[in-house]
Amino acid sequence: MTDLNSNAHPSLAMPVEAKTLLFQVALDQSYNSVVITDANTKGDGPRIIYANPSFEKMTGYTLCELIGKSPKILQGPLTDQRVIEEMRLCIQSGTFFEGSAINYNKNGAPYNVEWSISPIKDQSGVIQNFISVQRNVTTLTAVQQKRSLLAKALNDTPDCVMITDIQNRIIFVNIGFEQLTGYKQDEVLGKEPSFLWGSKPETAPDDLESRLSNLHFQSHAPNLRKDGSKFYVDQSMANIQDDTGKVTHYVSFSKDSTDRLKQELELKDMASTDALTGLLNRRAGEQLLKQYDDMTQLVNNMLCLIMLDIDNFKKINDTFGHVIGDQALKSCSQLLKSEARATDSVIRWGGEEFLIVVSNSTLKATLNFAERIRKSFELNSESTVGVVTASFGVAQMLPGESTASLLNRADKALYKAKLEGRNCVKCAK
Repeated sequence: MTDLNSNAHPSLAMPVEAKTLLFQVALDQSYNSVVITDANTKGDGPRIIYANPSFEKMTGYTLCELIGKSPKILQGPLTDQRVIEEMRLCIQSGTFFEGSAINYNKNGAPYNVEWSISPIKDQSGVIQNFISVQRNVTTLTAVQQKRSLLAKALNDTPDCVMITDIQNRIIFVNIGFEQLTGYKQDEVLGKEPSFLWGSKPETAPDDLESRLSNLHFQSHAPNLRKDGSKFYVDQSMANIQDDTGKVTHYVSFSKDSTDRLKQELELKDMASTDALTGLLNRRAGEQLLKQYDDMTQLVNNMLCLIMLDIDNFKKINDTFGHVIGDQALKSCSQLLKSEARATDSVIRWGGEEFLIVVSNSTLKATLNFAERIRKSFELNSESTVGVVTASFGVAQMLPGESTASLLNRADKALYKAKLEGRNCVKCAK
């Protein structure tokens, strides 16, 4: 005869006493806290009939102190009564409950607990008990609260905050980033910050090795907002390390410096620009010439200077007054700017004297350039003054020559042009 239990699960063939012992051992040794109550729903509700050692440790109560008591002894001032009411309704209806709240141990100390309650029914479906599995999540809750506080602090700061992983992919941006760039967080997650650059800026540290130490830098290369407009930032960066000291992430704090940089550039322009004509002033011109002196070599000495002086300018001032004379200077300056190439630098050297720095040009081409300007002066007629002419001196840098020497030779050529009748171009020796 075949044994009817030979193919059954081993636990089904286990005697009831053995099963009960196994369940008792499992509950006693469970890492989670377990408490079993009766099914009373009147008065203070269910009463405790069993609690495992883990529950005793979590609450501070012994099993003898818990037996017959309502779990309400664990409630206190900070216990959320809305959660308790939800639990009560689930118990009355015999449905599963899951929630979290603040309970209090025997010494009155609060702790955060997550728990679930399941009804235990007999074979006829009548609820006989409730079993609750609980877990002390105080430490986890504290960590989550710290993270929430940190996230709130990062979002509340007006600065732009961005966190990237070790592969330099964005994993977090704050509200300040969204407001500054126009991009929402879900639009940038997983991207590299370089997408903001449009083109790779030379001043930004782009390789990860350079980020392994804390640094601060100001980028004069523009970033691009979502709408295509440019902005500039002062940026501080730091690495984030794990407990072993290994770098896992990078965090950057950026402050919008667009307005400040714009003001600095405007002040710089004011310091280097002649107020009357809008040309470079002499100080800026001298600094420009010094840059050529600092070069280790100038290809084929292709640097030329044109020194020019408005003819008989004193007579214009004496005849028409300084206001008309200033208007004539402005008109001449505009003519020079319109004739010059983008690579040329036009400088008001002083009074009615101007200097044009012509780079990458031969002497012959520069002489032709000066002659073209002279003719433009001659053909241009001022409404009050009439025709204004100018005299020109041109010089090309010699091998090993300083810009001071070059400037002196151009000035001598100009002097020669004036001696020979003005309104002409002369070449330096």
